[in-house]
Amino acid sequence: MTHHSEITAQENTIRIGNVLRADIRGFVIASRIPEPQVPTFGTFVRVPIQQGEADLIGLVYDIRLQDDPFLRNLAITVVEGDPQYNEIIKDQQENRALPVEISVVAVGYHDEDGYHYGLPPQPPMILHTITVCSKEEVRHITESPDFMQPILDNRDVPADELIPRALLRSSKLRPEAIREDFLLQAGRYLAHILGRDPIRLERILRHF
Repeated sequence: MTHHSEITAQENTIRIGNVLRADIRGFVIASRIPEPQVPTFGTFVRVPIQQGEADLIGLVYDIRLQDDPFLRNLAITVVEGDPQYNEIIKDQQENRALPVEISVVAVGYHDEDGYHYGLPPQPPMILHTITVCSKEEVRHITESPDFMQPILDNRDVPADELIPRALLRSSKLRPEAIREDFLLQAGRYLAHILGRDPIRLERILRHF
C-alpha cells in the first residue's frame, strides 16, 4: 500500500474547504469555491486526523448551496428579461465563490499500515482542510468492497444511490478489461450483506 506521506503529497487533487462540524461517522465542510469545482455526489475526499498521522476517507453524500444577503437580493431583483440577466447568472455560477455546505460520510481511514474500513479512531478537528482524493487514491480505497459497509450501516445517508455512484466512478478508473470483474465482486459482496433484504439489493444493483 502507498505510505501516508506519499498519499498526502500526491498531485491532481483540489482543496475544497474546511471542517465545519464533525462526529465519528462523518463531517460537514464549509466551502466557498467556484461552482464548477464543487465536488459532486459520490466524490471521495480525505482529511487529516490524529495530528496528521492518518487520513480519514469519506464520500460526499449531500451538497447544499447557502445564500447570503447579496445572493438573496439578486434572487429577488434579477429577472430573465433583463439585458444583463445572462451576464449576472454566468458571473454567479462561474466566477463568484458560492457559500456551500458539503456533507461527507466516513468509510475508513489510512495510516502507515494501509487502509482500514469502518469508523475512524477519531473525527477530524474543526477547520482542518479537506481534499478531493486523487484517482490513484480512489483505486486503492476501493480495492476492497469493505468500504461499502459503513455506508450501508449509516441511516442518515442515501446509501442505495451513493454506493452505485461510487462503484461506477471507481470502476472507470480501472483498466477496461477488469471493470466488469470489479463490479461483479462488489455485487457478490452486496448480495452477501443484503441477502435478507432482496428488494433493497435489487434497488442498488439496478443502478450498476
